[in-house]
Amino acid sequence: MNEQGRRVRLVRESAALVTLLASTWLMVGASLHEAGIATVSAGRTGFAVLGLLTLTWWSTLRASSSTGKHSTHAVAPRYRWWQVALLALSGVTAYTVLSTVAINLAGPALPTLVMSLTPAVVLVAEGMLARARPPTRTIVGTALAVAGAVLYVIPQLAGALGHDVALGALFAVAAMLSMAFYGLYFARVNRTYQGAMAPQIMPVFAVGAIPLAIWASVEFAAGATVSWTVIGMLALLGTVIYVPAYLLQHRILLIGGPSYSALLGLAVPPLVGVSSAMLHLAGVPPPMQIAGMALTLLGMFLVIRRKLEPAKETIS
Repeated sequence: MNEQGRRVRLVRESAALVTLLASTWLMVGASLHEAGIATVSAGRTGFAVLGLLTLTWWSTLRASSSTGKHSTHAVAPRYRWWQVALLALSGVTAYTVLSTVAINLAGPALPTLVMSLTPAVVLVAEGMLARARPPTRTIVGTALAVAGAVLYVIPQLAGALGHDVALGALFAVAAMLSMAFYGLYFARVNRTYQGAMAPQIMPVFAVGAIPLAIWASVEFAAGATVSWTVIGMLALLGTVIYVPAYLLQHRILLIGGPSYSALLGLAVPPLVGVSSAMLHLAGVPPPMQIAGMALTLLGMFLVIRRKLEPAKETIS
């Protein structure tokens, strides 16, 4: 694939990822009306692992059938056990638990506000690891997008704070740092990989799902129940939505970089807000949120345009 084709593919995959992530918010919200947080967290992750396992098996079959023939199939870098454990802990278990506790303590708006800082944190970390200053346009675009995300969340803070804001904020910061670390570390470990993504992320999510399953077991032991309708919703959520979302997210991590991948997440809350308003699940966003959306889109446009420039144009 030529350079132009790669750029077009990156834009398409970015748009698809944002759309998929927005749909997960809506479906998870519907699931939580019928089941506990631990059950939903473990269920969606468990079904996603089943989907990834199926794709890994299919990928292995295709690789085996090409043995002895000319093939461009990439050899996956082998994880060490501690790398799998670190990725699973930071990107699956810790993030899920920490963000859930943060929402329980401080309400949903404050953790969302904290998570909106992730692209800035990742951008700074990328620059430190590379020992190079990011391009000016990338810095400005990221700052504008984060500022827009903050503007979007601020109206939601009124009357939406939980019973322990300080502790909830600490858990939200921990969740944000956990996910930032995961993106940076996954990209670093897999920086030379170009093959099928399912075999690379399946072990991570499989190990990360184990503590979540234990958490759900505790919830069931306390008397929680789950209906077949919820199980069906979680199966749909895990296999049809989360699997392609995870595959796209991790591919973009390697192609666009961690800060670019994190930046795409800022478009999800506004898209959820607009979709909810169109479906009459929520009111029309107020002027401040509309301004925040516009600022976020402007910032993302600057970063994406910079990312799509030919490699030779490196002067910021």
